[in-house]
Amino acid sequence: MKIRSLALAAALTLAVAAPAAAGGGAMRVQNAIWNDGHLYGTVATPTSFVAPPEHSTDVIYSFSMSGLTGQRSIAEAAPGDTDFNGGRWSVVMAVFTPEGIAALGDGDGGIATELTSDADLFDQVDLGYVELIPTGFYFECPMLP
Repeated sequence: MKIRSLALAAALTLAVAAPAAAGGGAMRVQNAIWNDGHLYGTVATPTSFVAPPEHSTDVIYSFSMSGLTGQRSIAEAAPGDTDFNGGRWSVVMAVFTPEGIAALGDGDGGIATELTSDADLFDQVDLGYVELIPTGFYFECPMLP
C-alpha cells in the first residue's frame, strides 16, 4: 500500500506541477474543482509541502488516475466555509472499481454524470463503486469562484 501511495503521489505531483512548470509559474484553470454542486477555478502551482500541521489542510479528491475520464476533483471545503484552510490540500485519490466503471461509465471510458460533491462521492464509496486512497501528498492552490 505504501508503494502504491508513493507512486500515486508522484504521478499527482507531475499532473499538478507540470502545467505550471511548463509556463514557468502558475497557471489559471477554469472549472476545475467541484464543491457542493458548484464549480471553482484554481491556479495550478508547483507548490507542494510535507507533513502539515494537523487540521491545516482540507481533503481534495483527485480522479486523475480513476479509471474514467471527465470527472473533476472534488473538494471537501471551499471559500466561505468556516473550516476552509485557504487552498492547502491533502490529496486522496479516488479510483473507480470495476463495478463503478460499469455502473457510472459512459461506455467510452468517460464518466456518464459527474459527481459534484463529497456527499455524492461518499454515496459511491458506500456502494463499492469508488475506492479512496490517501497519498500523503500535500499541495497548495487556491479555489476561485
